[in-house]
Amino acid sequence: MTFTSRRNLAGLTCAAAAGLALLADFALRLRLRRADLVSGGALLAVVFLLTLFNARKKLPFLPLWRAATWMQFHIYAGLFSGVLFGLHSGWRWPQGGFTSLLAALFLAVFGSGVAGLILTRWLPARLTEHGENVIFERIPALRAAVRREVEALVLESIPRLQSSTLADFYEQKLLPYFTQTRFLWFQVAGIHRPTQRLLADAHALDRYLNPEERSLLARILEHIQARENLDYQQARQGLLKAWLFVHIPLTFALILFACVHAFLAWRLS
Repeated sequence: MTFTSRRNLAGLTCAAAAGLALLADFALRLRLRRADLVSGGALLAVVFLLTLFNARKKLPFLPLWRAATWMQFHIYAGLFSGVLFGLHSGWRWPQGGFTSLLAALFLAVFGSGVAGLILTRWLPARLTEHGENVIFERIPALRAAVRREVEALVLESIPRLQSSTLADFYEQKLLPYFTQTRFLWFQVAGIHRPTQRLLADAHALDRYLNPEERSLLARILEHIQARENLDYQQARQGLLKAWLFVHIPLTFALILFACVHAFLAWRLS
């Protein structure tokens, strides 16, 4: 079965499950049964199942479906949990303080999950369109190497060319660029204005240089582009990693509060 076929089948299954949940909730309310207990129990069970995806990633050696299958289940079960939440809450915001906190936690988990789905579908393709794709953990070392190479070119120019033009340009314009990690949010948004401004300053300097200095400046410009790509990779890959540090802790907080809520509901019922 192709990926498109699996996705269509999973989507239809999710839609059918949502339809059945709506019919079951309507039938229970029509018979004056505690539909909120049923939808709440189903929601808690689905949330527990969703957490198994993280456990599956921690234990890849277990023969429990492929990771891609777990991912598809996680996505569509997460969407289905939104329907169960709506049924359980009666499609309105709860009144009590504890239940309001629980609702806010669920919406935060659900929203971060949707955001993560969008990011994991949109960002990887963009990473391959902008320079060389590098390993995230190697970016600091590569950035330091680029800076050292630029500094070596600048130091080389002083005694060989008997000129401090490139050294002055490095000290005034390039040193802050190579020593600080700035404008990462610009990279996330796809805005390259700071680097473009720096390149414009370099091209403006070009008219005052002799041929040898121009050759060194061209090599420096290549390193600026390399640094630009490293910043781009760090910003985009970091965003892919950062959302998990929001989604996973919120999920465990949701489970804890949901268990307390379920216990209180069971005692009161």
